Amino acid sequence: MPLSFTIGGTTLAEAELAAHMVAAVKNIFSTMVFIDDITDSYPLDKPVSHFTCSISAMVGLGGDCSGMVGVHIPAELAREVTASMLGMELDELEGDGDVNDAMGELANMLAGEIKMEFSSRGMSVCLSTPSVISGKEYSVEVVSSGAAVVVPFNRGEHRFLTTLQLEAG
Repeated sequence: MPLSFTIGGTTLAEAELAAHMVAAVKNIFSTMVFIDDITDSYPLDKPVSHFTCSISAMVGLGGDCSGMVGVHIPAELAREVTASMLGMELDELEGDGDVNDAMGELANMLAGEIKMEFSSRGMSVCLSTPSVISGKEYSVEVVSSGAAVVVPFNRGEHRFLTTLQLEAG
């Protein structure tokens, strides 16, 4: 069943939000990450909340809406993305600090794109500081009565997810 979100008198269809997320992620990867070979595979076949050997970066939304923007990415791809963003070779990355920072920034850029879209529709949106979690095995659940738009992307053998969880504020 297609979802729609009504926020501050504005109704946004799931397909419209997903299309905006696809365009935003491809633009971010092309201009800031310098990687052009990602493809989207929307819609997601089945919900995913359990991750292995991954990094999840999330930014909260507040104001006329409340919710969360997230990027959930395999650790190996996160390292490739970080190296490309920083103009480094993979073997130059030491520890997890740069990778966590880069994934937080990736989520922040996506949240900024979503904020601009909502602002253009007259909504006031505030962003939180990014939060990053990682591990060999973990689950992410947003406790909310709202619904989520989840857009999967692929790069080579890796798949990563972008999420937008929304409810009226």
